[in-house]
Amino acid sequence: MPIDYTANLGILDRWKNDLAMRVRRKVFRQFWRAMKPTREMRVADFGVSGHRDHPAHFFFETLYPWKDRLTAIGREAENAGWMPDQFPGLTFLEADLREIPLPDHYFDIGICNAVVEHAGTYDEQVALVREVCRVSRKVMFTTPNKDFPVEVHTFVPLAHWLPDPQFRAILRRLGHHDLARIEQLNPLDAETFVSLFPADRDTHLVASGLPLLRTNLICVSVAQDGK
Repeated sequence: MPIDYTANLGILDRWKNDLAMRVRRKVFRQFWRAMKPTREMRVADFGVSGHRDHPAHFFFETLYPWKDRLTAIGREAENAGWMPDQFPGLTFLEADLREIPLPDHYFDIGICNAVVEHAGTYDEQVALVREVCRVSRKVMFTTPNKDFPVEVHTFVPLAHWLPDPQFRAILRRLGHHDLARIEQLNPLDAETFVSLFPADRDTHLVASGLPLLRTNLICVSVAQDGK
């Protein structure tokens, strides 16, 4: 059964999508600094959304300059097969991120932005992260920071710091029934985030501001023979 992860921002208001786009432009700049892409590199965007209502959903495909070296990977349910038409040269690969039909280190660099928190239980998050790492020499993951006082998908403050059953009960009470399911939302703090990665890779958090003011966590993982 495929993991029911999603990055569905389409249910949110236009202003929140605009805010998301500003955040994603910053993520792209951080990607550029950390990954140092060049024209010849083979690049992947792992976990794309098929939503077309706002550029926040396909920011990386919009901003990355060498579309003919870029592969966007997403599940069948995301309906992202339109991307090659909108971004000529781009390759779209339909795949579950836990089982990517490509050889080890197929990509030179990659990005997996705001996907892992939607991958389900801890073990399912591990499976996704390790498969993405398997096919990438160097990859940057991002996820919302659980230590930030506001849960950024719902804008509910502090509830995600409570024990998990109470957190999910509050989300249901506030009408966030879908996000109350662990399959749809499983927030990560920095320690848990780093623990998802294979031990035989060089993995580190990218520092960006004070912990309580850091809305996102960024982790870069490099294969030992890919340094």
